[in-house]
Amino acid sequence: MELRFLGGASEIGSLGLVVRDQGRTLLFDYGMTPTDPPTYPRPAPVNIDVAFLSHAHLDHSGMTPVLSRLPRARLVATPVTIAVADLLTRDALKIARLEGYLPAYTPQDIHSVSARFTAVDRHATFRHKGIEVELHSAGHIPGASMMLYKGSKDVLFTGDLQTLPTHLVGGAEHAECDVLVIESTYAGKEHPDRKETERRFRDKVAETVERGGKVIVPAFAVGRAQEVLMSLASSGFETYLDGMARKVNSIYLSAPEYLADARRFRRALEGVNVVETPGDRKRALREADVIVTTGGMLDGGPVLYYVGELYRDANSSIFLTGYQVEGSNGRQLMDEGTLTIDETTIHPVCEIEKFDFSAHAGHSDLVRFIEESRAETVVLMHGDHREALKEALPSSLEVLLPENGKPFTIEDA
Repeated sequence: MELRFLGGASEIGSLGLVVRDQGRTLLFDYGMTPTDPPTYPRPAPVNIDVAFLSHAHLDHSGMTPVLSRLPRARLVATPVTIAVADLLTRDALKIARLEGYLPAYTPQDIHSVSARFTAVDRHATFRHKGIEVELHSAGHIPGASMMLYKGSKDVLFTGDLQTLPTHLVGGAEHAECDVLVIESTYAGKEHPDRKETERRFRDKVAETVERGGKVIVPAFAVGRAQEVLMSLASSGFETYLDGMARKVNSIYLSAPEYLADARRFRRALEGVNVVETPGDRKRALREADVIVTTGGMLDGGPVLYYVGELYRDANSSIFLTGYQVEGSNGRQLMDEGTLTIDETTIHPVCEIEKFDFSAHAGHSDLVRFIEESRAETVVLMHGDHREALKEALPSSLEVLLPENGKPFTIEDA
């Protein structure tokens, strides 16, 4: 069995893994990194039989439209992942045009790839011409799935996983395998207690509101915005939601079986004011206590409008809730206290703080998951501190740290 990463081996982003086994060629995820400009993985082999999509975030799904150009590739994902990935790839194409980037794919590619998708429900098994892959919940976001390939070796590809339950989804399901290909985003890093983080977040919102300011919460449209809204539910704050998250909410509401508590999610949304027009945005600036808005890394989207209006207000706050990629506006804000909007650098005087609402497993949870998998071989991917995780694992375990573009072999027993 031969494996080769097209991207995402030693970095967070642009993930793609090719597995060749028993005359078949499989692809697990095919993403892009939404930096400025975007970065892409290596080209996928033309002889892909089936591509499996773990979840919809762009660093895992963003290049799937180009797979429509391959002669026979089929794509497999949960219905929720298919719907959200379509939304995100269309938005990425729009952003590329607005920013003047050469798009990696066309509207026709997006349309064509939709016909290649086979929707497979969570916990189901996909079978096609001798290929057998079981889906297991990965936690992380609604619809996210780990893929267990039953070949010459049983290979579990985790995509992104969260082992602990959140407001939105339950934790990743236990699964045993021979070879575990696992993300390592938080290798060497532990998350603070989630309940304490949310309590501190709400307390800081209250402080901002009490001094007469407003809170801007840049949030990823998929998963993070929903977690923040559920954390704010019943808090009494006047909350507004702007951006693509409202479309994602509709997809999630249409698939309640993928949510931890669909009724509580629906109730949380009932208390939110949804921004749909420019007039709504102006009203949000007048009336809101909290504005939850895309984009999560402040590189585009409605968030820049609100920041542009409020960055001079020392009473207001910008509360980051997600990972900020190197080179993003959000990372610039964290590291330098500045933002670049329309090629102009500004220095917000708002209070700036980051809260850990991560949907990824922390270091100890990754170690525990690896141990419970009973894998003989562990392949660490999708992380820039993989060595820290390797060092925490038993020396008797074979742990591989592959590099992009370099094939490696898993020998049969």
